[in-house]
Amino acid sequence: MCGAHAAVRSLLAEMVQTYARPTIIDMEAGLEHLTRGTARAVDTMLIVVEPYYKSMETAARTHDMTRELGVRHVYTIANKSRSTDDEVALRQFCRQRSLDLLVVLPEDDTIQQADRLGMAPLDYDAVAPVVTRLREVAQHLGHGSS
Repeated sequence: MCGAHAAVRSLLAEMVQTYARPTIIDMEAGLEHLTRGTARAVDTMLIVVEPYYKSMETAARTHDMTRELGVRHVYTIANKSRSTDDEVALRQFCRQRSLDLLVVLPEDDTIQQADRLGMAPLDYDAVAPVVTRLREVAQHLGHGSS
């Protein structure tokens, strides 16, 4: 398994050095890819957190490890906020842990409905609340701060 992590780490480094366009990699939840150093060549890390204690604690550990690896831009995206209480809890947690909260995404059936049809949420409903917020995130990252 160690060889596989080395190969992924090498591939990421090559992609970052070779291509001028952004490369987006959806890594599985958890800390293994960070402890193995596979994210070492990453310039920007988006950490997705949900309004559950375990998710929030994992996000905080991920943030700390990502910073230790030298990732320049680390942002948090709060996902599946179902209520004002969820949003308040997510914002408070991020503030207390010094996590740069980029956006709070609402729980939105658009994601599940688009997925069932094999469509991108943008193609399914371009004006859905979650799609609108994700578009703002993309614009922010596209103009990123260096």
